[in-house]
Amino acid sequence: MKLEFKGDILSVRAVEDCIRATKKYTEGIETIRRQHPIQGEEFGSKVFCKYYEVYPNTNVSWDMPAGEAWAWVWGDTKHIDVIFYYDYRDNKAAVITHDGNGAIEELKNGIPYFKDLFARLSPNGKKG
Repeated sequence: MKLEFKGDILSVRAVEDCIRATKKYTEGIETIRRQHPIQGEEFGSKVFCKYYEVYPNTNVSWDMPAGEAWAWVWGDTKHIDVIFYYDYRDNKAAVITHDGNGAIEELKNGIPYFKDLFARLSPNGKKG
């Protein structure tokens, strides 16, 4: 179930920054940049997405205990997929997850300040 929460760029960026301030995430391989339909890839777009795998109950670092590290490497550690969508043309942004309301609650409980910053966003309802 896809959930989308919208806000302005600064509000959504604050939510992203509170996740980035922890060791509870890994960033996607690359930022998804939208390209201009005519100019192509060489011209930067003002619309892009950032993808994170967030581990609300696990710190991902080089000094993880061995058991946790192996569980993380083999994909046995629970994570929540979070996408941050930014459109600098209109000062619009969104936090998107496909993991339902339970995932949002886990993020609120596991990431410091997430609950307070997330409260500034407005739910856009269920999609897809």
